[in-house]
Amino acid sequence: MNSKLEELESLLFDWEAGTLSDEGVERVREILRSDEDAKAFFVQQQVLTAALKLDVDAGLEPPAMESPAVEPSTVEERIPVLNPSVSRKQLNRDSRINLWAAFAGLCLICVLAVRVFYLEASKSSGPESIAGINDLQHGEKGEATSSGIALVTSLVDVIWEADQSPLEVGDALSPGRLAIVSGFAQIEFFCGATVIVEGPAELDLKSVSAARVHHGRLRAQVPPAARGFSLELDDMKLVDLGTEFGVSMSPDGADVQVFDGEVELHKPGQSKRLMTTGQAGVFKEDGTFQVEQIQPEQFLDIATLELRAKSQDESRYQAWKLWSSNFQRDSRLIAYYSFDEEGDWKRKLKSSIQAESGELDGAIVGANRVQGRWSSKSALEFKRPGDRVRMHIPGEFSSLTLSCWVKIDSLDRWYNSLFLTDGYNQGEPHWQILDTGQLFFSVRHKSDDARGPDARKRTHHIVLSPPFWKPSLSGRWLHLATTYDAGSGKTKHYLNGDLLHEEEIAKDLLVKTTRIRDASIGNWTLPTEEDTEFAVRNLNGSIDEFAIFAAALSASEIKEIYNHGKP
Repeated sequence: MNSKLEELESLLFDWEAGTLSDEGVERVREILRSDEDAKAFFVQQQVLTAALKLDVDAGLEPPAMESPAVEPSTVEERIPVLNPSVSRKQLNRDSRINLWAAFAGLCLICVLAVRVFYLEASKSSGPESIAGINDLQHGEKGEATSSGIALVTSLVDVIWEADQSPLEVGDALSPGRLAIVSGFAQIEFFCGATVIVEGPAELDLKSVSAARVHHGRLRAQVPPAARGFSLELDDMKLVDLGTEFGVSMSPDGADVQVFDGEVELHKPGQSKRLMTTGQAGVFKEDGTFQVEQIQPEQFLDIATLELRAKSQDESRYQAWKLWSSNFQRDSRLIAYYSFDEEGDWKRKLKSSIQAESGELDGAIVGANRVQGRWSSKSALEFKRPGDRVRMHIPGEFSSLTLSCWVKIDSLDRWYNSLFLTDGYNQGEPHWQILDTGQLFFSVRHKSDDARGPDARKRTHHIVLSPPFWKPSLSGRWLHLATTYDAGSGKTKHYLNGDLLHEEEIAKDLLVKTTRIRDASIGNWTLPTEEDTEFAVRNLNGSIDEFAIFAAALSASEIKEIYNHGKP
């Protein structure tokens, strides 16, 4: 048995015992990807295990029990215990039935095993081919779920109440309190109603079609599909019948103005009141109603909010450009791509720092130029399996920091590439996201020409973050960063400027000298061998602003990058 088979056998033993680590799973994948004998051995082991289990499940006797050498009394003593009323003939017939059932099950497993490893595995020859292992991790997923009753779709100059968790555009809202000190928040209820809330304001979101207004001003647009949308105003209930209206709640009462359509007002002890287009009035605390002049200009509409949002967007973009021009002077940067070149890119991703060799410009392959974090800024979209940016970064380093802004459409690949060196040689980093939503970073420790006992050593220490991804983050810009400190041996993952995970590298796998050379943003160029097929590992999403430092940045420095770059 060769060394890989011995190592595989040991790893599978740990797997059966339930003690196999994530690093162990990754090692199994590597062995099966690279060794045909190992694949065959793995299939044999799975088939043998299944066959033995079927034997037990079918109640078949070991051959020795049916041997003439067995004392008849031993068999007779055992048969009555199993079922005294069953004859030997019946037992033989049942055993034959069980034998055929076991044989059929074994054949089915053989077919499945062959299909997995010689139809699917032979096509990809990557870690995706290890169905047995990955079924443990991926096969028990149910349908994805999310939650909420409304979405935040625009925020302009919003200052949140001290006890209100800050929200971002794209956040899903659950029933509960929404409170702002100043600014404008656009909320789209799942029923179809759009509400612009102007601070100071406090609301209780109650359902997909209802809310209570404690104080503040809002304007609601309710299309026919959302007819029936309602607001509770003290002891009064406003029910919309398909219209556009404004409400201002204050200690003086509820000011209701109907700009289009009609609304019903229900108050205990009073007849239902119908208000139509052009009508306005204040329902006072003492229960009286005072007719007022309609003033739609007092309530911000959707078109005006969009103009203000664009102005805010441009202001933030210009502030980031100023910061970026200073940022790119950081002497620790070994690669920086701002994705902010004007004009035709000519299929090149221009480096934002000057290198002595002048060879840091990336080659865009397949990826399309799309809108970045702001409407005036660009990014690159990686949608097709071959999309990537090729680059060459010379030199040797020690510690590293990788940072980028990423918009993930979905994590539908097992490995979703951020930045990977070609192949995976000694000292080279791989940075990607698993379909489980975990950030993945590793640096290969084992030498490329390892032989003998060294060949059996683990190749790297994988640092996985806790799952950070959820479907509600789809289409939103996220800042990801990972620091690798070769001095302290620690790797840290960050999400949106906050520490996500920290882990110390095993001393025997700590790499002191790192290097990059040929690499790709958004994909892995050499995930397979010499043929034209390759595993699909491109990022299904977009990347905007990418940086690599020859140092492990501090938490405050990562936070600064996020604060200046957030859209």
